[in-house]
Amino acid sequence: MTDFQPDFTPDNLAAAGRLGYAEDRGYEWPTDPRTLTALEHWRSLKFGVIMHWGLYATIGQDGSWSLCRENIGAFMEPPASWSGTEDEYEAFYKELRKNFTGEDYRPEEWAAMCAKAGMKYLVFTSKHHDGFAMYNTAESDYKVTAADVPLGRDILRETFDAFRAEGLETGVYFSKADWAHPGYWKAGGNTVNRLHNYNIDEDPQAWDGFVQFTQRQIEELLTNYGDISVLWLDAGWVNEPDEPIGIDHIAQRARELQPDILVVDREVHGPNENYRTPEQEIPSETLDYPWESCITLTPGWCSMRPDDATRPAHEVIATLARIVSRGGNYLLGIGPDATGAISRNIVTTLEQVGGWMDVNGEAIYGTVPGGEDADLLDDGGSGYEWHFTRTDSTIFALALIGDADGTAGFDLKVSTTTPVRSARVLGTDVVIPVENNDGEITVAVPRTTARLALVLALELATEPVTL
Repeated sequence: MTDFQPDFTPDNLAAAGRLGYAEDRGYEWPTDPRTLTALEHWRSLKFGVIMHWGLYATIGQDGSWSLCRENIGAFMEPPASWSGTEDEYEAFYKELRKNFTGEDYRPEEWAAMCAKAGMKYLVFTSKHHDGFAMYNTAESDYKVTAADVPLGRDILRETFDAFRAEGLETGVYFSKADWAHPGYWKAGGNTVNRLHNYNIDEDPQAWDGFVQFTQRQIEELLTNYGDISVLWLDAGWVNEPDEPIGIDHIAQRARELQPDILVVDREVHGPNENYRTPEQEIPSETLDYPWESCITLTPGWCSMRPDDATRPAHEVIATLARIVSRGGNYLLGIGPDATGAISRNIVTTLEQVGGWMDVNGEAIYGTVPGGEDADLLDDGGSGYEWHFTRTDSTIFALALIGDADGTAGFDLKVSTTTPVRSARVLGTDVVIPVENNDGEITVAVPRTTARLALVLALELATEPVTL
């Protein structure tokens, strides 16, 4: 590890999905049985990865926000070495494609790493707000396979193939905004922020051209790239009434092409947001609708240096426990540097996470929140933070050790709605006797040397327990 300290502050990690452009009238459950089935399957997966990569990596940035002219945070600033006008910077940025080589990008390595870490699905950035396509779109020459882009590979196809070979499901990130399209940012228009830069009412033909272009690109993705589990639409400001993109048509067409797909029109609350996507944060309580926290592992969505710091493994596991015990999924954000390489600390951290998941995954996958079925009464002063998940037959008590000693045994007391037959520490063969007393159980937790998170499996009785 280097002396570099990650800046995980909200401003440094801000993005479109957090800014909230639509009134929230409450989550709307899908009515289509097939979508509901797909949603429940997705909720069972619990742990996924979102990968960002694009032209911005060539200038040491983790997104294309430096093109945005709002200048409301460090993440919107151009490189420190840049000087010139905003129009000149836009031209400079587009020229970055000629230096985009990505010679060290090996999707098989990324896929194997994520699979070993216990991730079950991928969301990959097909196009960020800058409009540069990481796939072989027929709608534009501003793409990774263009003749003037030295990388010259269909990155999305290669990545999907590699992750599917490792057994992960694949979803596609797509920005509804496109700062390179002349129907969004018109040449000579009044570009002052992230929004379209001309009066749509005065030139409806230009806007309609952009809408048709967007819909055709999404159709390409859902037609030419195999099974897509999620259409993850970003740029929440692109919505009715100011920037109508035809989202109902997009969602309907998506389900015609991929009947089991989930459509996530981020931050545009309504029927086309099949699950919510809080960014860089975890809801403080259990939510009764589907949601997914997308949180970066490194200070940004891409890792810029071989020694970029990561959140430590125990924090990743603690975050996973908090999210899953509150009914959500965890989408961990990582991404390559300019060459496509994986920073070494990402590898190390995910290896540690994967080792824990190998032992304790049954407390994560396919579970639901267990807080209504188990309530901590006393943990003998262990100093642990407790969270509960459950299946039909088992309540899992996840103890986040943190700075606690973790060596001495103690009595754990929990109230439960169902009698408990026995208990065990995951990763061991030791069965722990349990005392049941009118809905209160006592478990004698043995001495442990765990240093990431300890998990107790409380096996529920299938018939009344004789007290």
